[in-house]
Amino acid sequence: MNFIKKKDGFKDERHIIIPYDSSSQLTTHPLISNTFLLELGYYPNAKYHYRERSNGVDEYILIYCIDGKGHVELTTGQAVTLQRGDIFCIPRRTGHYYYSDEQDPWSILWMHFSTDFADIFHLNDKKMVEVRSKEKNSLLQKHFIDLFDLGETVSSFETVICMSQLLKLILSEIYFLKDHLTADQQNIYLTKSIRYMHEHIEQEITLNDLVAHLKISASYLSSLFKRYTGKSPIDYLIEMRIEQACKYLKLSKLKIYEISKKVGYQDPYYFSRIFKKLMHMSPKEYRAKNQLTQDFHDSAAPDLPRTEN
Repeated sequence: MNFIKKKDGFKDERHIIIPYDSSSQLTTHPLISNTFLLELGYYPNAKYHYRERSNGVDEYILIYCIDGKGHVELTTGQAVTLQRGDIFCIPRRTGHYYYSDEQDPWSILWMHFSTDFADIFHLNDKKMVEVRSKEKNSLLQKHFIDLFDLGETVSSFETVICMSQLLKLILSEIYFLKDHLTADQQNIYLTKSIRYMHEHIEQEITLNDLVAHLKISASYLSSLFKRYTGKSPIDYLIEMRIEQACKYLKLSKLKIYEISKKVGYQDPYYFSRIFKKLMHMSPKEYRAKNQLTQDFHDSAAPDLPRTEN
């Protein structure tokens, strides 16, 4: 982690503290007392952002990542990585630290709030919420903008009531409103990830590479692949590599070690093991049985490079 650490001071940031008098009707009125906002902020492209509170705070902290990436770790052992559309609530009085990713610093909306409805909203479950649909993200961000507009012009008791009710609406939409991605949107993620696999088939590809390219979470991409292909992204990639290898074995004079590299395996022996596991025969046996013309088959040539003695 970089040693540069910033609590705030980011270009174009917004930060509002709502002044409450604990003895006033602001915290005793029935429309406010059970849920009220304490702080609200927006940190765009928050490079080097870092906050640490070893004992936590008396209120809940909600972090909504709208771009980039960041990390939250709790002293109770939980750790999550937030990317675009991810939301995480830090329970009150729970030690924590969170920080922006060095390579892809996050932009976040955040708020500190108090509520008596923590169990209803499952705020103590320490689970990340993934918002993937454009519609739900737009809706939530619109409500945050409304909160900023109200918070910057707090001039009456009625304004504070509106902020409290809007906060409850935001929490309800985060935790109860279904996140419906259209089939077209889901297919876009699948299409882009499969295209990425094809375009980089000669290279090593990890799940992290795919999700960084798509800017979605690993768990969401995995669930999409499982739903539509019945496989994990990496299993799908392996089958794609072996399918391409089969084409080379049928149609080319390439040696097996050359084919191995062309489908992303630098170790031809490892490639042969994977091939045999999926095809139930070695690459050499597959070529002998399936090569389209005998002219393409060079039986005298070694399949693997030989080492000079």
